[in-house]
Amino acid sequence: TATSAAMLPAGVEKALSFLALAVFGRVALKSRFEKQHVAGVQKLIMEGTLPCTIFKALCAVQLDRSLLMWPLLGTLFVLAQLAVAAAASALSFDAKAPERRTAALQLGTAAPGLSALVFVKEFVGEAYAGPAALFDLPSKLYLIFGLPVLLRKHASGPAPPKPAASIVALLKDPLNLSIVGGLLVAFFGADYASLGPLGKAATALAGAQTPMLFVLIGMKINLGGATPAVCLALLAARHAGSGLFFAMCRAALGLAGADALTLLLMVQAAVSVVGWGQMQRASAAGVPGYDLDLAFDIVGYSMPLTMALQTFTCLSDPDAAVARGATVVPAAFLVAFALDRLYASSAAASSSPRPSRSSRRNSPARTPRRSPRRRSTASYAE
Repeated sequence: TATSAAMLPAGVEKALSFLALAVFGRVALKSRFEKQHVAGVQKLIMEGTLPCTIFKALCAVQLDRSLLMWPLLGTLFVLAQLAVAAAASALSFDAKAPERRTAALQLGTAAPGLSALVFVKEFVGEAYAGPAALFDLPSKLYLIFGLPVLLRKHASGPAPPKPAASIVALLKDPLNLSIVGGLLVAFFGADYASLGPLGKAATALAGAQTPMLFVLIGMKINLGGATPAVCLALLAARHAGSGLFFAMCRAALGLAGADALTLLLMVQAAVSVVGWGQMQRASAAGVPGYDLDLAFDIVGYSMPLTMALQTFTCLSDPDAAVARGATVVPAAFLVAFALDRLYASSAAASSSPRPSRSSRRNSPARTPRRSPRRRSTASYAE
């Protein structure tokens, strides 16, 4: 009823609105958009809304010595995510498969601003928005500065050298311009409202990213073949690692109450669309060895999984949710990943002859729980 809908918590209502946007993209728009139209939407997100989102987020950064624990925890979380992502991808794909390096780097990203901060503000309180933003800061810095370096380092072959460019040419790139501008505003402590029309324009474009992204997810995400099982298994390993990280921090620091719930919501964040964007930019620059479709599918499946997990956490008793987030939830995700690997091993052992994982992924006669089949971008416009 309208009354019950109006009583939904803001975080839950926003999560359901994201789902509605994805359904709209799938049902109403997918058949109407051809390959070049979908590419145009992606281009607008990468060159328009995403730089404005990064600019606005960097402008809001405010360091406070009394809150230094949070960026330190955020830095440790980035390192823990990379370790878990490397282990999960190594257990899922052959050493030289592009899917392995793609999963390792995409799973090692996080987007708390989109999938966690709204829940922190609604269910923990506005006072914890600052600590949550500081926890997210190392993740943002890694996505902007660290991930491009790793993408080149782990490429499947020699990557073309970065062409020398003038400062003017670099600043013409929307992403570079947003980073420089946001850091300057944060460094001088300028009030975002003082930016006037420029700030309002950036806010408008940044606000358009989420609806555009979820509509694009609905149009592009692959629901067939082995893709759902592979992506969900990888995400299960990621959430198991995040839960273990939370449990260790909770035990070591004695976190309880609002501090513990804030950290739990932040480590349960979805993977970042910025990671996919950086991978796309690297591939366009000639860096070889990455599966862009798999990277986007991981993003697509991560969002609804995280929204469901966050909603369940926030609608529970806070103390029970924190205890469960440090024990039952990571254990359940770890069991799910282990069962997937056992199924994969038994299926591989029963096949004759035993093909490699990469060949099974590309074979039309593969078992249904193997890696997602290799797809072209055109398959999303069919």
